[in-house]
Amino acid sequence: MATIVKQIGLTLVIVILCVILHEAGHLLAAKALGYDAVVRINSVSTVGGAANWRDAAIVDAAGPLVTVLLAITGLALSGRGGSRLRPTIVFAALMMRLLATLVSVQAPNDEARIGEALGLGTWTIPAIIVGLLAIMMAVSARRSGVGWRWLFGSWIGASIGFTLIVFGEPLLPAITV
Repeated sequence: MATIVKQIGLTLVIVILCVILHEAGHLLAAKALGYDAVVRINSVSTVGGAANWRDAAIVDAAGPLVTVLLAITGLALSGRGGSRLRPTIVFAALMMRLLATLVSVQAPNDEARIGEALGLGTWTIPAIIVGLLAIMMAVSARRSGVGWRWLFGSWIGASIGFTLIVFGEPLLPAITV
């Protein structure tokens, strides 16, 4: 039981950190392109919108790129060292993009907007990213030798983390940077 509780806590922290880093990717791209941005815990938007499709695509792509880079890092470090941190990073990245894909049913998110703008449809790019992350997750979990207790704790921790982020966002201030 202690192992599951520790995994819940670890995943909760990793999910929140991954979301913050993902949004920081959007923010850094917006600022690099010269835009002011409105920052929330779960979103970043350019003030007044992007001037053109290229800028919008760069800002949209920056967050998922950070998320995929985090997963690649977790995968590259995965091994038999007994660390649960590395596959947890990959799991958090997978869950983040999977949930973003599900949200795209109502309002296209990051990769879905890029896919639509490129004429690839709403689901092509999100499906590729989620599929890639799922493969990385399977490889990372296998390399790290994690089992059902890890998966159960990770699932609960991610569920709590994403719930706190989504329902907590309206309670936190938006900051214009």
